[in-house]
Amino acid sequence: MALRHHPPLAPPPGNHLSTVQPSPPDQLLRVAKREDRIVSALPPDYDSDPERWGSWESPQDVHHMVAPKLIGPVLDVGCGEGRLASLVGDRITWVGVDSSAAQLRCNPVRPVVRADMRALPFRDCSFAEVTHLWCLYHLDDPLVAVAEAWRVLRPGGCYYACTSARNNDPEIMPEGYPPTSFDAEDAVSVVAGAFDRVEAERWDGRFFALSTRDEIRAYCRHNYIPSDRAERAEIPLWLTKRGVLVRARRS
Repeated sequence: MALRHHPPLAPPPGNHLSTVQPSPPDQLLRVAKREDRIVSALPPDYDSDPERWGSWESPQDVHHMVAPKLIGPVLDVGCGEGRLASLVGDRITWVGVDSSAAQLRCNPVRPVVRADMRALPFRDCSFAEVTHLWCLYHLDDPLVAVAEAWRVLRPGGCYYACTSARNNDPEIMPEGYPPTSFDAEDAVSVVAGAFDRVEAERWDGRFFALSTRDEIRAYCRHNYIPSDRAERAEIPLWLTKRGVLVRARRS
């Protein structure tokens, strides 16, 4: 994907910004129980390999589930190219955060801030909603970022996070994806380390088809799937999508 040019990144207007990078409150960092197994963060490559993440885009995504529920102001953490922002438009106040300079340059919506999701540069209780859509698996300890989301949420504010399951795409990944630090199997327990009121909406179904060989190749490239599987897959390829949208509310 060719990078589009935008004005320099600037902080959002108003009084959301903090002059000190805060640490998550100790009382929130409760350890989430997990099975004994090896998990690791998925290293982000958005700046080093923009062709990978730009190779394919889902025709349906969680952003379409979340956007109608937002009242703003919303902090879109891991905002990427601005898919959620494009859906909410001017209806509400939106602020984007991402650590990738390349993705923020491709995002046509402002304001955006380049920052680490583990240390958000905003004051406590600044936002009505915070979203972590498709990003927490990039952290060794996603609970730190979830606790930061709790901190910048107003009392009664809503939190959203999503991820896929390890047994996602069984038609082309029958052995399953390698475990990461934030998969659907553990997402609720991770979020419950910071929030008391947590619920999950899971999906398990076939929602769209990959209709051409090139589209299957692009999907494999985008999702770190061995390229030879694209050559063996049947066309059209209907994939079973499995994952979870976690919702929580700050008391």
